[in-house]
Amino acid sequence: MSQDLRIMPWLCLTYLVMRIDINNIANAAIMNIEKGHGIKTDLNLSPQQWTWVVACFFYPYAAFEPLSTLVMHKFTPSRWIGRIMISWGIVSCSIASVQNYGGIITTRVLLGAMESGYYPCVIYYLAFFFRPEELALRVALFYSFGQISGFVGGFLGFAVSFADGRIHAWRWLFIIEGLPAILMGIGTIFILPNFPETAKFLSEDEKALVASRLSKHAPRKNSHTWDPKQARELFLSPTFYSFNLAWLFHAVGGFGLALVLPTVIFDLGFQSSAMSNVLAMPPSLLTFVLLNTLGWFVHSGRFNPFLVASLLEVVNIICCIILLTVKVNVVKYLALMVASGTAGSVYPILWPARVKAARGTTSAGLAIGFTNACSQFQGILGPQVFLPSFGPEYRVSFIVCCGLLFGAIVCIVASWWLMRGDFDHVPSPEKAGHSSKELEVSD
Repeated sequence: MSQDLRIMPWLCLTYLVMRIDINNIANAAIMNIEKGHGIKTDLNLSPQQWTWVVACFFYPYAAFEPLSTLVMHKFTPSRWIGRIMISWGIVSCSIASVQNYGGIITTRVLLGAMESGYYPCVIYYLAFFFRPEELALRVALFYSFGQISGFVGGFLGFAVSFADGRIHAWRWLFIIEGLPAILMGIGTIFILPNFPETAKFLSEDEKALVASRLSKHAPRKNSHTWDPKQARELFLSPTFYSFNLAWLFHAVGGFGLALVLPTVIFDLGFQSSAMSNVLAMPPSLLTFVLLNTLGWFVHSGRFNPFLVASLLEVVNIICCIILLTVKVNVVKYLALMVASGTAGSVYPILWPARVKAARGTTSAGLAIGFTNACSQFQGILGPQVFLPSFGPEYRVSFIVCCGLLFGAIVCIVASWWLMRGDFDHVPSPEKAGHSSKELEVSD
């Protein structure tokens, strides 16, 4: 059994659960609204209040991400990631009991604080085991499970909408989707290996092999969690700002749509609220297929990650133009599906480059944490860009997205130029050194 089989399946499953919990607010938004007792009606929420319900989660989520990522090294990955999952599962279940605007704002803020750091912690964790050029396919696979959360979440939203009785369906949704996080968080503490140096499934020779394959700048178990020199060098590096701006522009321009996708589909005139949740499923499936395909090509050295990411942004802009100009609902839906698929593929394609630009344990933790914090603007500004008052055509929203996506292209190209040479001729992991087969261990 290889270290991939020991680590990746569990991480992928936990990320699937995590993204379902994050996205369930989008499914709950339209659940049974035609019956007059959806979440907005039950809690007596205005459109502007609902915008804040969605957005408030991301403020603490973004604020605590750099610190949460960095301290994972101190508390060990299994304990810290397990703690995150248990905490968010408990808070997610408690959302089912809220009775008013104040209650849901409070629980959503707590949920953001508890869930903060999970994704960047995993990227940071993988950097202890793999070289940056080996991360492309692994991050793509991991991230793609988050994308199919839309498929699973859409199905759950559709199914749970019929469990509408004394306890309204949207309350059941938060309970059903919160419980697995608690159980898997407990499992993570016992299942997830911490560092290569302490992994029980690796022999001493295999531990030494893992360490020897990593660059001198890779994060290490025995390094200091906080190194002021590394932190200073990180904040003075131009790539810190080019990557962060690329993440921010894409977050709002390309990813903000994901949070309101079921609502946008419903507003475009696609049948019932339950069917709108179902129609939000195919875009997630497309992302899963596209992301793993591109991840494999980048991983094998056939594609340059910066070029791929830039072309994906161009496709996003074309889709926004289609949504601005075409009036046929079926064509609009297809454009939404393609835009969701391409938007969901940009970050994981670029993550190996982001990790490679960091130098050392402290630098990697802070860089990954800050960069991923910028992506949380999808939830802070995304709902503002896609305000219900802009519907049903969302012309202003898509025009803003076009401008932001162009800004993302500029920042991606700038990062490419700043790291010129590093990814112009990327060797496949098998050619770069030891193949992954050398890390296989006996059962």
